[in-house]
Amino acid sequence: MEIKILELNAGSVKILFVGESHTYMNALTQQILTDSRVDVASYNPKFNFTDPELFVSTKDGVDPIAVIIDAARKISADCAELLEAIENPEIK
Repeated sequence: MEIKILELNAGSVKILFVGESHTYMNALTQQILTDSRVDVASYNPKFNFTDPELFVSTKDGVDPIAVIIDAARKISADCAELLEAIENPEIK
């Protein structure tokens, strides 16, 4: 995955996600919004054929990159759990 940090401040970041789809951006944005340290999280697709931009603003100067990393790790853990359940289903 290629990203480009367009703007980074103490409490906010704007990142371009090259080649990513609405599916991933929706999941990431929704996960970020569950974090109580976050003020705003949104992504702007501009057009369906352009790379989406993610904007995250945090409270009290919390590092927005750390918030995004935490959200991505949570999504990854959820996916690993799903894969485990699919690969080893309980047969009733």
